[in-house]
Amino acid sequence: MPSREQDRAFFEAGVQELPAYLLADELFWPLPGPVSLPRLTLGGLLLARARLLGWAAGEDDPSFRRADAELEATRLRWRAAWERKAAREVGARFDLWRNYLQDYRAAPAEHADAYPRQARWRVMLQLLLAELSETPPQAQALGDLDRLLRRHFLPGAFVWEKELAQAFPADRYWYLYGSLKT
Repeated sequence: MPSREQDRAFFEAGVQELPAYLLADELFWPLPGPVSLPRLTLGGLLLARARLLGWAAGEDDPSFRRADAELEATRLRWRAAWERKAAREVGARFDLWRNYLQDYRAAPAEHADAYPRQARWRVMLQLLLAELSETPPQAQALGDLDRLLRRHFLPGAFVWEKELAQAFPADRYWYLYGSLKT
């Protein structure tokens, strides 16, 4: 998973590019700056934001507050474009999550250890679905995938850096508190 500095660099660059991104056809938008920055998507931006809130809990970070306010202003100004882009990304992230779970079911011993990295697709789905005013067809199918996941899930420790756990409470992000059976 990205470090705090990587999340911050991505979030700040993404917020700057957000208006152009929302109006473009591309779902995965290249960001200016270091080559190491991932491509911009709303799911990636929302995940970086949530992680930064966890990293910075209890801190006063004016730079983050400014970027977060700019994100909110852009979300409100370009709401229809925001929702169209989020709905498209739900399809892409759903496919990634479903494919990972299918790979895991086919070969649990080979794929269980990738769960902490792959769980980001499930988090992005949750964040993106919360942005939509209409429920997409993937939402019901996600419930089916969650039932499958629960059959193979071993509740336990938070899968990412412990400092981030407060940003992802277990009652809402239960799938980040455990591992998969091998």
